[in-house]
Amino acid sequence: MTDKSGFPNSGKRYKLGASLHQNSILLRKRLEDYRLKNAELISQLERTEFESKLFREINTAITSTFELQEILSLILQVLTTLVNTQGVSVILINETDNTLRIAESYGLATKDIENFYIYYARLNEGFFYEMTVEKKPRFFERDTGVFPLLLSVPLISRNKVIGFLNIHSMYKNKPLTTEKTFLVYALASQASIAISNAQMFGAMREQAIMDQCTGLYNFRYFQQRLDEEMTYAEENNEPLSLMILDIDHFKRVNDTWGHLYGDTVLRELANLLKRNVRSGDAVCRYGGEEFAIILPRCENEIAQKIAERIRVRIQETTANDRRNVFKDPITVSIGVSGYTTGVSKNILIRQADLALYWAKNNGRNKSHLFNPDLNMEYEKYNQK
Repeated sequence: MTDKSGFPNSGKRYKLGASLHQNSILLRKRLEDYRLKNAELISQLERTEFESKLFREINTAITSTFELQEILSLILQVLTTLVNTQGVSVILINETDNTLRIAESYGLATKDIENFYIYYARLNEGFFYEMTVEKKPRFFERDTGVFPLLLSVPLISRNKVIGFLNIHSMYKNKPLTTEKTFLVYALASQASIAISNAQMFGAMREQAIMDQCTGLYNFRYFQQRLDEEMTYAEENNEPLSLMILDIDHFKRVNDTWGHLYGDTVLRELANLLKRNVRSGDAVCRYGGEEFAIILPRCENEIAQKIAERIRVRIQETTANDRRNVFKDPITVSIGVSGYTTGVSKNILIRQADLALYWAKNNGRNKSHLFNPDLNMEYEKYNQK
């Protein structure tokens, strides 16, 4: 029962003949009912205001950046705060090989992550595959077996599932209420747009810095990255090396076998180079048949050993090609230079070029480390 104000009453009315004590008890009971109802309304308004403010903040934040990892981190921070979750993750779909990857997670055990990649990474069957078809959230009342899940919500952009927003566990095992579930749905809707935009931006940015023939970084990126690494090396007193490679007699390769085969050689060598450098090194298409490799935090003597290993690997791989990709053995000449304080970018590149010049003019299929004597040798050659 409620009175005209909309508040519940005690179910009893004052009685004229009742004692003062009885009426005071009824009054206190009614006042307590008002207080509780009022507190509940205030709490609900405060909670709604907090949630609305949080959604406005995340909407502003995720639309102000195109950096995917920043967006993913922000989404999970908000989800943890808003829904009181303890274990959460975002899983994204890689359309190239039809696989799933955990792009960001909080509160997942290492074993759970390992099990995910063992049992669920392939998007060809199972409940993740079913959700891409159904495009509907799924609750998991029972244990999925090897990967804990309470709720998985498909992230949908342009009517296509691009990933999943997952809740794996709640803080102190509190229930995932209907109210909290709707908040997850709302957040997933915002997240889908932000993630899709970030992926599109990343693809466009990658196209701008990638060489289409080889899949390596292009000359523009090489210049920018070398500037950044030289600044870092200068400020942190760290070593930095540069390597420039040239395919020996590449014109003869094109003239003999054609430019399509020449492009195949470039792509194969590009892949071989990427497999034989460190993860932090930058392999770039320098121009024509030339490649450049930037090696941060690498002494030039070590870089020269890496160059020699690459040279030998290319020679052996192309000479003993069981795939029959290479029609003839391919060799390369390599020049290496090391950054020293005060040296400009142009000088660093010139030093690697001079070392490459020496290798090509001393029989090719060699790697050589720059030394100051090469300056005089080059000048003598130009005077002839």
